[in-house]
Amino acid sequence: MNAARPMPGTGPGLPGPRGSGAGASRWARHRRKAVAALVGTGALLAAVGWMHTPSGLKALAALGVACPVFGATSAQVSDLREMGLGPLRGATPAPARPALGLALDRTTEPQARAWVQARGIACDAITQGYRHLRCRGFDAATVGVAGPPVSEMWLSFGPQGTLVAVDLYRRGLAPADEALAWRDATARLQAALGPPTSAYGNAAPQALQAQTLAAAGVQYRYADYIASVTASEIPRSGLAVREQYLSARAPRS
Repeated sequence: MNAARPMPGTGPGLPGPRGSGAGASRWARHRRKAVAALVGTGALLAAVGWMHTPSGLKALAALGVACPVFGATSAQVSDLREMGLGPLRGATPAPARPALGLALDRTTEPQARAWVQARGIACDAITQGYRHLRCRGFDAATVGVAGPPVSEMWLSFGPQGTLVAVDLYRRGLAPADEALAWRDATARLQAALGPPTSAYGNAAPQALQAQTLAAAGVQYRYADYIASVTASEIPRSGLAVREQYLSARAPRS
């Protein structure tokens, strides 16, 4: 999402704070519609980062969902995120929580800034409910992954000021690059965690290109961690691969 150009109907005042009368009612309607759309797609859209990417905006817009993050408070984003994560959590803790070398629930924003700067990655700091670092257009090898350059990476920080989501997105890929990005991302997760909790679709580029809005993915679901790799073919964006690493720890009571 471009912070300077909010989507229609999502400017200041629309999703007011909880308990603020009409604003709260509007926020509740947007939240219910967004969550229904996110769950309905079968993708891990609970992480705030993905909703900022071009594919996220297009998917939500196609479903008639206004962007649920612009104008939202941190508490509202946490509420939306928890509604998305709740049905996806597994029963046991993850044996490891890979996140491109960063530590979910431990890495702070200053530490993440130092991490990207040490790798020569340029990022913008954005506040949309949560704090985010949005990083664009850099060599994949700088964050330890194989394949084509990264289109966008979002690092999202929750109310405690620590990292809760890492979202790495590559789009407009040649078939060979899509295959390499998919193979590398899924192999890294399998090496750390074993077989995925669930898998769907065919990630081969020719299969994705054979139909509109095709997608394939793998998901790992634990009580405190959710990871996914998704490959898709999106109009005007072409072949894309998204890696997503989320803290799924239940909010503090």
